[in-house]
Formats: sequence, structure tokens, C-alpha cells
Amino acid sequence: MKVNKMELLNNCPICKRNSFKTILSLKDYFLTNDVFNISECQYCNFKITNPRPSEKELSKYYESDEYLSHSNNSRGVINRVYKLVRFYTLYSKAKFIKLFVSKGKLLDIGCGTGEFLNYMKKKKFEVTGIEPNNKARLKAIEKYTLEVFDETELDQLQKASFDIITLWHVLEHVYDLNQRIIQIKNLLKSNGILIIAVPNCDSFDAKHYKNYWAAYDVPRHLYHFNTSTLIQLLDTNGFSYVKTKPMLFDSFYVSILSEKNKTGKSNFLKGFYYGLISDISALFSAKNFSSHVYLFRLNNS
Repeated sequence: MKVNKMELLNNCPICKRNSFKTILSLKDYFLTNDVFNISECQYCNFKITNPRPSEKELSKYYESDEYLSHSNNSRGVINRVYKLVRFYTLYSKAKFIKLFVSKGKLLDIGCGTGEFLNYMKKKKFEVTGIEPNNKARLKAIEKYTLEVFDETELDQLQKASFDIITLWHVLEHVYDLNQRIIQIKNLLKSNGILIIAVPNCDSFDAKHYKNYWAAYDVPRHLYHFNTSTLIQLLDTNGFSYVKTKPMLFDSFYVSILSEKNKTGKSNFLKGFYYGLISDISALFSAKNFSSHVYLFRLNNS
């Protein structure tokens, strides 16, 4: 895919300094084989895809029916495993949320085809979704009768009206990171809860697979967080860190995809093995799981 317009970020979205160093060069293994660089801020260690396609050009990198965030198909082993695990993760997400909020208004940004929102609706939450992909949005509305809006309508929602806002593997895709955090602040009630799930670039599987690590997913993933950089980002925007929870299944899914990136063919058993090693390593060392769920609370103004 030929992309004419690229954007170079000179200043770090977190610390605002101008000191990036390229640390990795890797392919878009999912769709195009185009090559992208990952840069690291020399002050706060935040990693970003840099340069990146313009916002208009970036949409081309999502144009595939196989993109799992927008797909409900069961073709292939990985898609079937993904769907099976999703049933458990819906239960796990709801259980985690209900430790802090038993009812109220919930906004899911990047809600895909609406499975999580529908699950929370059954748990008596009043739910709303935001989804930029037209096909996924229509599926959520038609299949589950959900209230789901395009991303452009985020600023039209009532201010300070949500008890909880969730982003499940979405923040790494957002083009203007700080603007999105400001929008979230405006929509949350005072002392409201923000839940963010993102891959962890300090995990064992990230370090093992390096530029083959599937969770880099360039250029769709524009930012590559670890615990420190995500907490820094939210702290500077008026949120207090509360709790972290691992997403134990992500290491297996990511490692299986990473094996395919590395060898050109699926190796389910080898990917499963390294996914297991990643989780065991995190349990007994630095707690760096492949993906984490973070809970933040909006500071009272």
C-alpha cells in the first residue's frame, strides 16, 4: 500500500519533550507489509509509531474483514479461539467493574460490534457506545439494539454524565491522545471511573519476539504503553491510579500471532508455550503481563 502523507511527531505526547530515538523497525504483518519505525522518548521512555500515516490515510490499514475488533467470523483456529475466550473475558470485565460500580451509566469507546455493551446492559447498566467503524457500529445497533454513535459525535454527548468509561484495547489506536483524554474527562462525573486495557511493551512476550511482537500492530497501534507511561499520561491529565489487573489470555493470543509474524506460518503449540512462559514470568517477577487492565479515578475538581 502506497501512503503519500506521513506525520512525524516531534514532541512526546506525555512529557512534551523533543527527544525521540528510533529503537525498532518492523512490518505491518497483518495487512500490507509496509515498514514503520517505533521511537522512544529519551526522557519518559514512551514509545510511539513515528512517523505515522496521516489520520485520513490511517483508515486504509483497517480495511479487512479479518480485523478481529470488527469481526464475528469463526474462520481459522485463531478466530475460533478468540471467540471462545471472549465469553470468559466478558464475565471477567463485568466482575472487575462491579467491584467499584454496581450500577450507573457506562460509555464504551471503541465498542466494536457491541458484545461487551450488551453484556453490561444485561447487568442493568445504562450503556452507550462509540465506534468509528461503520460496519461494526451497524452490527451493534441491529443485533443488540444498542445506542452506538460515530466517533465524531463524542463531543455531542452530555457532559459529566457517565459513572464509568471503558476503552478495551482502544487507546493505542487513538490519533490525538491528549484530546481524547480531555474528552473523557469532560464526560465523566466527578470521581468517575476510567478503565483502560492496553498491551504492555515491557512484557516477556514483547521482549522475546521484539519486532515480530504482534501487539505492536503498526501502524494501527500508534502508541506502545507500559505501566509507567500510562500512569504518567493519566496523572498529568487529572486522574488517580487505583488498580491494575492482568489479562491472562492475551499472552497466548499475541504469542500465537507473533509466531506467525516470525516464521510465516502458524505454530499454535509454540505460541501457546511462549504465552504460558510470559504469564509465569509475570507472576514471579515484575508483574509485566502481556496486557493489563488499569483502573483510574477522576480527581475531584
